[in-house]
Amino acid sequence: MIIDCHTHCYPDEVTRRPREWAEARAEAHWAELVAPSDRKSIQDWAGPDRFIAAMDAAGVDKSVLLGWYWVNESTCRWHNEVIARWVRQAPERFIGFASILPNANVLDQLESAKALGLRGAGELHPGVQGFDSENPHWQAMADWCAAKGWPLNCHATSETGRDHPLSVPTPLADYVKMAENTPNLNLILAHCGGGLPLKDEIELPKNLYYDCSASPLLYKSNPIREVIDHVGHQQVLYGSDYPLRVYPKTHKNAEMTTFLNGIRSEAEFSDNEREAIFGGNFERLIEASSKG
Repeated sequence: MIIDCHTHCYPDEVTRRPREWAEARAEAHWAELVAPSDRKSIQDWAGPDRFIAAMDAAGVDKSVLLGWYWVNESTCRWHNEVIARWVRQAPERFIGFASILPNANVLDQLESAKALGLRGAGELHPGVQGFDSENPHWQAMADWCAAKGWPLNCHATSETGRDHPLSVPTPLADYVKMAENTPNLNLILAHCGGGLPLKDEIELPKNLYYDCSASPLLYKSNPIREVIDHVGHQQVLYGSDYPLRVYPKTHKNAEMTTFLNGIRSEAEFSDNEREAIFGGNFERLIEASSKG
């Protein structure tokens, strides 16, 4: 079983004119990321059929459709409806996570997403969405997710990786506080945790997990082996960031196979590591969400 725990999905109404769509919804940061005016975009698009074809080609059994760190609650709720439709179309292939804005309506957002059949939250971004470990709306969300068994995915910006246009810093040390404040919350940090698990001077809580999404794009060399050696393979998850073009210099279109094969060969997994990282760890995290 291979589970890609970090992917994104958008409908045709977005992909036809992404910049115009985002500007109409006052989502300027997303517009600059996916449809910049001064450079070629590394964002690709995939409807459900192309998405599943990419999974089949790579041997991926299931993909987690993450939400996005929108700055407007209305956009979050819209995206959750989109994700829920994709899950209903292929429930055996897709698992849906919710776009959430930690604000005064956060609990209603979470309950509405749960009613749609979604099973986790994220991707969130403290720097873009304006929250931290002291924010009461964040804490209400963390408590709710812990009680319902929902994993929660947050973007993690690397402090030492490649420069990326419009990259907004994330408070890596504050993620440690978030995990410590809610020890029953399973908090997933995207992009190899932005290098957080490689900091020897910080003791990391065991409820922090790290997905390896987009690492070829963000790091000069894939850090997944080093992350495993620092925190143990039980804390590491496979994620791709599909349909982002993580090899923009060599691949015109997004696909899953190259990255998946690359980390297999680079990390030299043991059998136990391979089973855990490519599916077992995430299955353990998501299991509680069906009971919450």
